[in-house]
Amino acid sequence: MMGKNVLVVEDEPGTRDYLRMVLEQNGFTVYEAATGEEGLDLAAKAKPLLVLLDLILPGMDGYEVCRKLRGSHPEVAVIMITGCNEREDIIKGLETGADDYVVKPFDSRELLARVKATLRRTLPAAQQNVITFNNIEIFPAARQVKKNGRYIKLSPREYELLLLFAQNPNRVFSRDEILDHLCGQNFFGGRKTVDIYVSRLRARLADESGKPRLIKTVRGTGYIFNFDPE
Repeated sequence: MMGKNVLVVEDEPGTRDYLRMVLEQNGFTVYEAATGEEGLDLAAKAKPLLVLLDLILPGMDGYEVCRKLRGSHPEVAVIMITGCNEREDIIKGLETGADDYVVKPFDSRELLARVKATLRRTLPAAQQNVITFNNIEIFPAARQVKKNGRYIKLSPREYELLLLFAQNPNRVFSRDEILDHLCGQNFFGGRKTVDIYVSRLRARLADESGKPRLIKTVRGTGYIFNFDPE
């Protein structure tokens, strides 16, 4: 489940950094908040699929944050993070609306297993296969693409080119490889055909500054789709 948005609401910087590292190493896009109020603001902006929510927070505690998330974002999965293994606290968290919980200190493998299991339970099957890079979401089952949350129109070959790149991030493709994939080996158009399709796709994916950050030219070879364009 590459590139899923996860919001971490945790006031301890060390724990927050650890969670971000583990999640990013496994393909998640991580947003961070140190208080419940910040977490609720970020949830509205980032639209995460899952929130890792510390129980003990300054000001608004995790129970109240979970209640508010359930009221404003009922589709978001919530895993409560607690520093104690008291049954009453865990039951209260689940009754408040949490989908699961982890107890500090936790193993990274346990955390990832719970995150993935929770997403499998809460995400529709079609959405589990979404490919996400930065502000771009690709829905292979529906052959649809979103940029900044809005659907964009791509021609069939533009879509096939994007899917080829997105399924093989950080791999350099030669113009001949791309041409064969898009048009077949019996196509008699020149390599310039690839440059035209890449140029069109770059324009569709360009960010607000107009820079086509995701697709870069490898001089003398072809093109690469950068997972981390910065």
